Amino acid sequence: MDYELLSKFFAGELTEREKEVLLDALGEDANMLEEAARLKNSWAVAQLAAALDDKKIARKGLNRFRAGISRHKSLILKRWQIAVAAAVAGIIFAASFFAGRIIDKPVTEVTAYHTLSVPAGQYAQLTLSDGSEIWLNAGSKLVYPERFTSAGREIRLEGEGLFKVAADRTRPFTVKTEYIDVRATGTQFTVSAYEDDDRVSAALIEGVVSIYGSDNHVEHKVKAGHIAVYDKSARQISEQAIDTEMYTSWINGEYRFKETALSELTKRLERYYNIHFVFLDETVKQRKFSGAFYSNQSVDTILKVIETSANMSCSLKQDTVYIAEK
Repeated sequence: MDYELLSKFFAGELTEREKEVLLDALGEDANMLEEAARLKNSWAVAQLAAALDDKKIARKGLNRFRAGISRHKSLILKRWQIAVAAAVAGIIFAASFFAGRIIDKPVTEVTAYHTLSVPAGQYAQLTLSDGSEIWLNAGSKLVYPERFTSAGREIRLEGEGLFKVAADRTRPFTVKTEYIDVRATGTQFTVSAYEDDDRVSAALIEGVVSIYGSDNHVEHKVKAGHIAVYDKSARQISEQAIDTEMYTSWINGEYRFKETALSELTKRLERYYNIHFVFLDETVKQRKFSGAFYSNQSVDTILKVIETSANMSCSLKQDTVYIAEK
């Protein structure tokens, strides 16, 4: 990809011929198109900071954009950038927009999309154009439109989110994941859909939601105070009653767990602290833990609790924790 050409495109400095060349290239390479969209995100943040006349922040934003070009990688937004990016209209344009330009067909509606990525140890909150509120947990990504159309309200989630959906019976609200779709017209629920988890779940706080498996599209209605769990291997949905606080307290920095296997608990810790766990003794993976930890606690504190409560050794070296039987 010609990154210099791309940066000029964002700045509006290309000739019509140069624009056509760039759009043709993007149309032939889906990966290139996705990277261009992500770099557009960082460019918008830098430009907003400059518009606010904050030279220090503007310099940081521009440096991050330039660094992203030199590394040929997408950028993950820090906490202040998340708040800015979520508020900027037109940060990222959907592939359909580029495709419409490239194949030179009339585009009746141009839809601008935002992509919000939350790094380890952080969470983000945003309000959509319809008034729905969303909290995103660490290691999550949300793709959502600048404005919803009359056809419905759809967003895509990777990771975990809590949703307070604005009521609108004429336009269902759908959270799409790789394995299930969660549909509501106005309610509160959580969805957990991390790629490295064996299950995808939707916990209903109030109201009613419908769950649809992506492989069979069969409707499964979930009641308030219940969780629906989709097993990726079995391709089946099960439901059970829950304490909803166990699935919502993380938005206040409290992470609760009950009879949770150590292998599952360490996945959460990896997301919250950006560390990696290695089990030197496989037998300890299934040991169960109950309790809570808090976002203001250090990883050393939590590892000491694990060591003393389960007679294990936890050795932290740089960003890797080695766990073994004592």
